Amino acid sequence: MNEPIKYISKVEIKNLWGRYDIEWNLDPSVNILSGINGSGKSTVLKSIGYCLRLNHTYYGELKNLIDSIRIHFNNGKIIVLDKNNSFLINLIDEQYADNDIFKANFNMDRIDTFDKPLNQNASPDEKVKTELDKELYNLQKEYLSYQISSLNRVTDLFANSDNNQILKVLVEVKKQHNHFLEIIDTLFADTDKKVDRENNELMFLSGKDNLTPYQLSSGEKQILVILLTVLVQDNKPSILFMDEPEVSLHLDWQRKLIQYIKELNPNVQIILATHSPGIILEGWRDKVTEMTEIITLDRQAKS
Repeated sequence: MNEPIKYISKVEIKNLWGRYDIEWNLDPSVNILSGINGSGKSTVLKSIGYCLRLNHTYYGELKNLIDSIRIHFNNGKIIVLDKNNSFLINLIDEQYADNDIFKANFNMDRIDTFDKPLNQNASPDEKVKTELDKELYNLQKEYLSYQISSLNRVTDLFANSDNNQILKVLVEVKKQHNHFLEIIDTLFADTDKKVDRENNELMFLSGKDNLTPYQLSSGEKQILVILLTVLVQDNKPSILFMDEPEVSLHLDWQRKLIQYIKELNPNVQIILATHSPGIILEGWRDKVTEMTEIITLDRQAKS
């Protein structure tokens, strides 16, 4: 049986901005791409994300950024997109010749942390007014599905397992969810907010007031989107992209961000771009790669 896709092992990009060739060997766990403004770190993440979405609507934008990209996975599978081939997908494995089959074999999340106003026509609900609101609206549905799935794992055991096994699974299922709630309570404690545990949806208590996620500050929405996205991955191997996640986050939150993500899903591969030292302060310095370190060719370099 073929090994499943768990993480990206290497990315190769040709002619970024008509100038750079890139080769980036990635860590299975945490990858932090750093560099000065305008160095290309966000464009590298954007190119990888566009490629992995396997959606031709994004390839027009890719043509303006790069000539080709090759993404290597842990199991030897490769995706190749080539400008000279009209950016048609070339999956180096007949098993994954169908895009839907390929997408079903890995989990990817890309988080945009910029809280931009939402076009009214794009809003699914009158309370949803920004991009982060929309993310939270969609994540509420995934959060409910996650809870149902967790409950189903326990109920499925009743017919074929003893009480000790059922109890063990129940403890494991609740442990991750409870840890998520505890993290959010800790982060929001300074503003006197906590999760309303009597509600299956994510709602908050602030003194005697009930708050929806849409009533939180931009920073609170941002950290909630990130951690909720990781929770509903349900411990599955996943690839998480974040571009400048430090936006709107307090320095203390920046320092704990990667730790909390890995606690909620130890099987997630984090790929983020940042220029904030706060992100790496809690022992992640050895996971930082500078843009200058992954450029293998600069066509405008002076000889």
